[in-house]
Amino acid sequence: MMVFFSTLVGLVSCSVDKKPYDSLTPEDLNNSPGSLESVTKGNYAKLKTMALGWHRVQEFPGDNVSLSGVTTSHLIYLYNYQRIPTNSFANSFWQNSYFVIAAANKIIATVQENQSAENDQLLGENYYLRALLHFSLCNVFGRPYSQGAQHLGVPIKIDADAYNYPQRATVGEVYQQVIADLLKAETLMNTFKSNVYASKEAAWALLSRVYLYMEDNEDAINYANKVIESNRFSLLSTADFPNYPKFKPESNTETIFAVKFMPDQDLADGGNSNIGSMYATINGIGYGEMYASDSYLNLVRRFPQDVRNQFIAPLYLNNGKEWAIYVNDAWQYVKVQVTKEGEHYYYAEGNTKKALEEELGLSGAKNYYIRLPNSQRKQVRVEPEIDQRNGYPKYFIIKCSQQEGQAQLWSPIISRLAEIYLNRAEAYAKLGKNAEALSDLNRIRSRAGIPEQGLYSINNLPTGQSLLDVILDERRLELAWEGHRKFDVFRNQKVMDRKYPGVHLTGNSVIKEVSWQDAAAVEYIPESQILVQEGLEQNP
Repeated sequence: MMVFFSTLVGLVSCSVDKKPYDSLTPEDLNNSPGSLESVTKGNYAKLKTMALGWHRVQEFPGDNVSLSGVTTSHLIYLYNYQRIPTNSFANSFWQNSYFVIAAANKIIATVQENQSAENDQLLGENYYLRALLHFSLCNVFGRPYSQGAQHLGVPIKIDADAYNYPQRATVGEVYQQVIADLLKAETLMNTFKSNVYASKEAAWALLSRVYLYMEDNEDAINYANKVIESNRFSLLSTADFPNYPKFKPESNTETIFAVKFMPDQDLADGGNSNIGSMYATINGIGYGEMYASDSYLNLVRRFPQDVRNQFIAPLYLNNGKEWAIYVNDAWQYVKVQVTKEGEHYYYAEGNTKKALEEELGLSGAKNYYIRLPNSQRKQVRVEPEIDQRNGYPKYFIIKCSQQEGQAQLWSPIISRLAEIYLNRAEAYAKLGKNAEALSDLNRIRSRAGIPEQGLYSINNLPTGQSLLDVILDERRLELAWEGHRKFDVFRNQKVMDRKYPGVHLTGNSVIKEVSWQDAAAVEYIPESQILVQEGLEQNP
């Protein structure tokens, strides 16, 4: 880790000052806005280079993804919970995070406050970035705050001394530093440049999440209110929401802060190595090997009107055939060909023609069921035949693709307004303020296009579910593939249920469920960092 503390971010193409950042003096940074702006732009540029690993360490251990084949890439160890201390993505995330933290520290240590509004704004942005990355690191490599603030988190690096090697702080200490940095950033940032730069509102949004994770529900609500009442952001309409990833981020009224990816410039390997490439093949670009999980599909398809269904694009074969798809007791997909006659679907069982059973769902649409030879009844999804990879239907995810018309361009979202409403809903629910929680929850469900009969009251929650349960389901639906799900499950002391088709259920030592208490819920500290820093303690 420490080798990265002594190096600052390389020059970006738009640099005003051509000197290397490690040769900039305090006078340079204080007296030349161009120099300070260049260093800060370098920090934003570094967020882009680390975005792929950052996304994978957060998203792949969740239950919204299903990998369709084994791979030599270390991503599989994130996905199947078979942790290794040499995981290249975990190591990259650690190294790059501290790289940006080191560069931010250089600025914070040398730039004086109150020299100019421009300098204060840039200084505040670096406080925000330092907080964001310490928080993200602690979530990946430390246990959730709600499980005990005394657990080990990550080293807190807040000075510019390359030879100061901090040991791991507790989770509680990391969170307190994150809060201190965000509160400082809030006082310094008074200019909203756009939503691809840190801002006062971005600091409030992150504070809302930090306090929610701490179960300080009052403060989570207070900072959510600050964002909402700023009136700077608005939820996209139901019609526009399916196009969320396609918008230029600065043109998106719902985004509070995103890491800006540029058309034509930020297409690693032509786009094949961008975030969305694992989820879909679009215009021949992308590997398309990790799909929406069966459990996510079942949740989002409860209401065909839910426009979040449009973030999933099954690769239909368009051959006129239709399937009834279900998952058997071995957690494998089974596809049964069906034909439609009139208003009903039929399939063959041996030489017998049988009808799918039907029930009218709450959405107003029919739910279909197949009766197996052993009399077991399984709900099925009826749809055109889908192309497969290794027996897994290609339920492509397109929520991380197609920005500004380019197949695998996407600007990762750090905060957006829908999350803020859901933060507030969860905090209200935990305080017993059910009416307020339901109001925020139903605002998001209604925006998604769910009809009135699918909105909740305290008396019509799904059987066996609490208000908190349905809010967590809504967070899952709304924030899928944005890096939240793993943390939402474990911080609420729930079980990560991965009993659905995917290669995580093949081979030896299969893990079908991960308890919030399981050591595997926390990534190993990268071994390369353990080796270079004496005393750096490994996770169990």
